[in-house]
Amino acid sequence: MLLLLMIITIGCAIFFWLRFDYQFGLTHLRKHESGNITSSYPSTASLLSDGEALFACLLADIAKAKDHIHIQFYIFRSDGIGKRVIQALCDKAEQGITVRLLIDQFGCKLSKSDKKALKQAGVHFQTSSRIQTPWIFFSMNRRNHRKLSCIDGRIGYIGGFNVGDEYLGRNPFFGHWRDFHIRLTGTGVHAIQSQFMSDFEKVEAIPNQSRLFPPLEEGSQHIQFFSTQGVGLEKQYLDLIHSATQSISIGTPYFIPTKALQKALVEACQRGVQVTILLPEKADHPFVKHAATPFIITIIQAGAIVHHYYRGFYHVKVLVVDHATCLIGTANFDQRSLHLNNEMSCVTNNEAFINDVEILFQRDLERSITITEESLKKRPKLDRLKEKATKPLINFL
Repeated sequence: MLLLLMIITIGCAIFFWLRFDYQFGLTHLRKHESGNITSSYPSTASLLSDGEALFACLLADIAKAKDHIHIQFYIFRSDGIGKRVIQALCDKAEQGITVRLLIDQFGCKLSKSDKKALKQAGVHFQTSSRIQTPWIFFSMNRRNHRKLSCIDGRIGYIGGFNVGDEYLGRNPFFGHWRDFHIRLTGTGVHAIQSQFMSDFEKVEAIPNQSRLFPPLEEGSQHIQFFSTQGVGLEKQYLDLIHSATQSISIGTPYFIPTKALQKALVEACQRGVQVTILLPEKADHPFVKHAATPFIITIIQAGAIVHHYYRGFYHVKVLVVDHATCLIGTANFDQRSLHLNNEMSCVTNNEAFINDVEILFQRDLERSITITEESLKKRPKLDRLKEKATKPLINFL
């Protein structure tokens, strides 16, 4: 009896400590951080939706680098594509090119031998979003979810792909991996460079910064960049949703909106806006699919059309409003991206770019099934139980 009482007491103490830690960490974050949207950068952006094509392009740009290479990912694995990227970075560092590699501390899946190889070659390798005091549990949940690359200050990359074989469709469970990444030239590269340097300098100083921003030609596509540190993304989404008069298209691997976002989408449906949401059929997380179901039921009842992509895994992060405004980048439509993660997105009104996005979105809709309220009502009792079990966890999903 005494042992049971001790276990209950310790469990309660841990629970209240975790809650206190998280709540005060979140309050501190919201007090000291804000979203930052840039002015418009005339750029040239091309959309990449296949992992093989992305890494072929990135590796080719790395091979041509003449001054420096800046690479930042949330997840980086020591597998087939990971070792190819590591070797490419080591080769350039040994040639005297300055190479900086930043990986989220929890997303870093590199072996000790690969870390050693990077450092021996002269690569400036660091991890970001390290656990900090006093809010230990909160800092564990704050991740740097950005995926950015900058080559010689002249070529930039931003999007949803990480470094791992699954992102090239080599994982048998996930199969084909659908994602969006952007390759940029023009003045918008300066925004990506600035964000990388801001993140990297939290752990290591960068000297001679002026040479990292060479003069760049202006492109024809005007792009704004929106960086968030767990604050500001919700407002950006809300502004776009409230502005919609015709259509809203959302592509996301996780659909766990805040109450305000759910309300805004329901109201959009009620005023006649066609809301289309594309999600993966498969789940890469044990909780997110069940946590999303109550939100999906509500939005379907309001008149939205929800699809499950079945060809493989759907990891796209995109929001298109009225076929005229597109937000695309690293952020998911979930509460982690909204309130915890460091993210970066692009906002553009460029007609040609949005047309490319919508062609791919429509193609993916053709490889999906429509989710109905009737089918969700028939879901197994075990799934309903899992939904209730995940409800307390939605702030972390």
